[in-house]
Amino acid sequence: MRFFPRRTFFWGFALILLLFGRVRIAPPDLAFYYSCGRSLAYDLDFCYANEYSHFRFAPHETYLTKPGYPANDWPIGTGIAWIPFLAAARLAKSIGSWIGGGSPPDGYGWIDQWIVTYGSTLLYGGGTLWLSYFYARRMGAAKQAAIWATAFIGLGSSFTYHLYVNSADSHAPSAFFIVIFLLLWRRQKAKPSFYHGLASGCALGMAALIRPHNLLFLLTPILEIVWDKRNRRTQDAPLRKDSAAFAALLAGTIAFFFPQMLLWKQLYGSWLALPRSEDVFWLHPHLWDTLFSDFHGMISWSPLFGLGLLGLSLNRRWLPLAAPVMLQLYIYSCNIAWWSGGSFGNRRMLGCVPLLILGLAGLFERIPKVWLKILAAACALWTWLLLNAEVGGAIRLDHYQKWSEIILAVSNGFWNGIAHQIPFDEWQNHFAERLAGCAIALAVLGIGYVILCCSQGKRAALLACAVIGFNLLCLAAIPRSSKALRTADVSGYNRYDRFSWVIYYEKGFYLALRGRDLEASESLLAAVTLEPSHSQPWMYIGEICRRLNWTPLDYHYFCAAMMQGQRRDFFLKKFVDIIDKMIDFDASNRHRYYNQRGVVHALLGESIAAEEDFRMAALLDPDFIYAKNNLQILRERNQGAQMPWQWK
Repeated sequence: MRFFPRRTFFWGFALILLLFGRVRIAPPDLAFYYSCGRSLAYDLDFCYANEYSHFRFAPHETYLTKPGYPANDWPIGTGIAWIPFLAAARLAKSIGSWIGGGSPPDGYGWIDQWIVTYGSTLLYGGGTLWLSYFYARRMGAAKQAAIWATAFIGLGSSFTYHLYVNSADSHAPSAFFIVIFLLLWRRQKAKPSFYHGLASGCALGMAALIRPHNLLFLLTPILEIVWDKRNRRTQDAPLRKDSAAFAALLAGTIAFFFPQMLLWKQLYGSWLALPRSEDVFWLHPHLWDTLFSDFHGMISWSPLFGLGLLGLSLNRRWLPLAAPVMLQLYIYSCNIAWWSGGSFGNRRMLGCVPLLILGLAGLFERIPKVWLKILAAACALWTWLLLNAEVGGAIRLDHYQKWSEIILAVSNGFWNGIAHQIPFDEWQNHFAERLAGCAIALAVLGIGYVILCCSQGKRAALLACAVIGFNLLCLAAIPRSSKALRTADVSGYNRYDRFSWVIYYEKGFYLALRGRDLEASESLLAAVTLEPSHSQPWMYIGEICRRLNWTPLDYHYFCAAMMQGQRRDFFLKKFVDIIDKMIDFDASNRHRYYNQRGVVHALLGESIAAEEDFRMAALLDPDFIYAKNNLQILRERNQGAQMPWQWK
């Protein structure tokens, strides 16, 4: 291990994270995860109304389930993984409050979120890299190849983004428990025992608790058992041992995943609610787009992942490992939001990072050429440049950008990204809290390490206590959840799920820019059906109709966008052109169109043109009171008054 020293890696990563890490716990995803952990650590319930009130959720992001609870469609596991750090923050703030040096603990402060961010990233992010290297070595990869693969993916892949930019997320814990499962199952194969099977199952159950699709990794032991059976001469006795090991694995998985089923039953009324499963269209994959699109393609944004997939697929011995990876990739490509929303690359595949590191190490070993490492370095540099542009604000992850825009953003945003790599505002505003939070998180990790070292020979009992205690904790939260709901204010929540309107809007915007107008208009219409109060989808449907010369549909959709608050100059200038066409198209209502064109001119700051339009409307129909009113409003607004226009 002298080429990859454990202590040097740990303290080096701890220092890098201290310098560059930033707090980004905000709606929707991260706030939902944080609410899960905070609710159990502070309230011991599954009613998240009080947590949600401390975050600025958009109106469409929260809704009530059928039993009346504020919904949390995100799995509970990430919040569970953060509980040790939330508990440490609570203890530290309690001590500080007791000695008169701080505010009482509530779990919402900046330092609470920083301790979670720093501690979880150091443990789960750094731990994933270290254990992935260790796993690659266990699977037969050469030391140098494993080091190169781990370093490249740690420094220049989509996983890098979640190590210090958007670090408090589900992806690092997901990858961490996947690699723990793989290591424990390999140990089970080398030294069969009920404990090793149960422990590997608990690790997989925790991984599934973070992202349920990780249950697909149950295929790995099944395929390995089948593979081994085919290559054995005497099969009966080993098969019985394998069956017992798999039964222990399954028991551990179910035992650790059971709290998620408890939560679903309490919140949704079903043991297998599987929220958002309706967003998956199983027979309509977008594999090419998921891998290579400019809209967050997994390989196009992180080419090292493509090399890792190639290396994993080329080795026949690793096919039991490649199967769940490929299945996850297929499922994610069938999701209606195959681009993964506001994602840096396709972030949903980051749980497979340990296997991508293994595949890349295998490729380096299979092709021990300098040019391959140069290619890998170029791939890592490309991803880092994209990351740098996002940090500098030149790339917007929640907004589709074509390759031409992305390349321009990488070029123009380079120095601004460099300047923003260190979060100076956080250092300036929270200097003491940042250092204190780092010390508290390191103390938690130190205590955990000591417990792990001292539990030699007692780990089976420790694991049993953890499984039983975890389930008892969640069972105790059930009656408290009902009590909390009775006192919670849920009057402002939606009565149905409107979250998908954003997905339809993003998809429609993407299709519109790709020139697929009919598909785009279908998706945008779905968006306005779910959430009619946002102007953007109305505007883009109108723009598509304008491009197709569909009069008067373009006029009606632009009117809807106007009514929902769209006021940008480029929109108003296009609207003037559309109203010009309507004046010729519908002669019987010209007075109305002149009045509306006058309002648009006024919003553009063109008072003279607005006055001419209002006068023309009044001339065409002397009884049309709205034009006369707008003339008066125009005079008063020119004198500084603030009065609304009459649009009729």
